[in-house]
Amino acid sequence: MTQRLVIGLLFATMIVRIWLIAGDWTFGDINAYWLAAERLKTDEPLYLGSLDPDSYRVFRYAPWFAWLWVPLTYLPLPLVQWSWAFILAIPSGAILVGLARLARPAAWALAFLITPWLLSLVQVGNIQPLVVAALAFGISRRSGPVWIAITASLKFVPLGFTLVYLARREWRRIGWSVALTAVFLIPFAFYDLAGYQTDPGRSLSFYYYVSPAAWVLTAVASSALALVLAWRRSPYVWVAAAVAVGLVSPRSHETYATYLVVGLLNGNLDLIRKRGAAGDLP
Repeated sequence: MTQRLVIGLLFATMIVRIWLIAGDWTFGDINAYWLAAERLKTDEPLYLGSLDPDSYRVFRYAPWFAWLWVPLTYLPLPLVQWSWAFILAIPSGAILVGLARLARPAAWALAFLITPWLLSLVQVGNIQPLVVAALAFGISRRSGPVWIAITASLKFVPLGFTLVYLARREWRRIGWSVALTAVFLIPFAFYDLAGYQTDPGRSLSFYYYVSPAAWVLTAVASSALALVLAWRRSPYVWVAAAVAVGLVSPRSHETYATYLVVGLLNGNLDLIRKRGAAGDLP
């Protein structure tokens, strides 16, 4: 009864939140990607440290991501904006379908919780849905290190999911993840990083709301806990890694809760595989 009440409240809250933000299509992050590509076209500095750290013009990603946007700048901006929003809507839908297929209260609760956040990410054009989907559906595949490397070169913190490989004692996968991340970061060497914006600005992190010291403490503590659980091969390593990934960033947002999807989907997959190996499944 309690579970149904909580799920019902989360569903009602989801509907209200969606209704409140449904018309807020700003495409702010798309502008950041677009302007970064425009600067490449005109040989301007890719990273502009003089900007307000909270400005949508700030570009904090690896140069290769800006390279991909250069051809798009030859198209009409509205076309690119709505096309990119559609692209982001696909992994967002896949994430929700993946949670729904688990048919568990925790999965439904998480789905109702993050649906408005996924919508807001699509509305601003942030790459987070693609990052989460790549991790959620890619880590446990043979190509897992590639997906970790790509996403880590964009937001760095996904590298924390290599702790799952540590729990599995998959040393080669850890090595590949780190090596490939380094490869994707090589383009940084060809640009002036003096203007790279290191000020995280306003966010929901401990860095902003409490202090840098509090952020360091929570980042270290959550990472250490995830590391211990990984070394002990705890089934909770997925959730611990997801929480650590969300807390390590000095510029976090409530949408970072979407990293929990990675833990829930892959943790369930690990459970299915263990049961199958033990002969509990037909």
